[in-house]
Amino acid sequence: ATRFCASMSASTLAAPLRVAHSAGVRAPGGARRSFRATRIVSRAVAEDESSSSAVYQPAVAPEQPSGADVNAAAKKRLLAVAAASGRGLDATPAQKIAASSLIGELIAANPNPEPATSPTIDGDWELIYSDTFLFRSSPFFWAVGSMMGDTADFFYQAHSHQTGIFGGGVGRVVQTVDTKGGRLISDCVVKASVGLPLLGFSPIFAGYGSVITAGRCAAKDGTRLAVTAETTTVRQDDANVLPQLNFLNGTTVPVEDVMKQVGGGEAGPEVYLDTFYLDDEMRISKLEDGSVFVYQRC
Repeated sequence: ATRFCASMSASTLAAPLRVAHSAGVRAPGGARRSFRATRIVSRAVAEDESSSSAVYQPAVAPEQPSGADVNAAAKKRLLAVAAASGRGLDATPAQKIAASSLIGELIAANPNPEPATSPTIDGDWELIYSDTFLFRSSPFFWAVGSMMGDTADFFYQAHSHQTGIFGGGVGRVVQTVDTKGGRLISDCVVKASVGLPLLGFSPIFAGYGSVITAGRCAAKDGTRLAVTAETTTVRQDDANVLPQLNFLNGTTVPVEDVMKQVGGGEAGPEVYLDTFYLDDEMRISKLEDGSVFVYQRC
């Protein structure tokens, strides 16, 4: 009886409101708010039931790039910096910072833990970037630097000035490594010019040739090659420019013998090349003073 009365009371209270609504009469404010609240609650319950019945889909983490992909991206950016900066020769401070950061990133992800003893290191490698003079890729200058000590920088600066005036400079630089045969060869193309500053800055003549330094090499450990420069050969690639100098073409200088006489030792100075990154396409090596050379396989 109580439930029936309550039901009747609710029906009796709601009836006038329904009649008023159907007759176009505005219901009292309290009743309108009650209807609106009821609709909001009903909608919320329906949405909750809909979301609860949906199948749960766990979030999928984005696929991480592989180590090879990461290295490929870093190498591509490093190649771009190298090209824009003239192999580092004309690098701005920002480009030097960018190159150093990319080189560090690649070294940290080095896929070859012992590059000096890996067969991958053998072959022809072209210099694409350096943070020092490009001609220092040659073991001849490694040996000279070892003998000159603290005064070596002055020699490098003087040589750079000598080869750079009147439009001269360093062209293609290729380093050939043959650990099986115990040989390392550097082939550096140099453009030389001669002019008279009082008559202007255009050279009287200019030509180019190769300076080829060959030496012994052997792995000292997993990253280090010990190198001793033996000979340097001049190859006059542009022989028609100054025929009077053709006699120099093919001239070989026994640099190890010269350095033994100067240094008084039984052999030429042994210098070291450390490789910290190596894959099938790129090699990053450093000299003992920290100078960096980035090579790309020819």
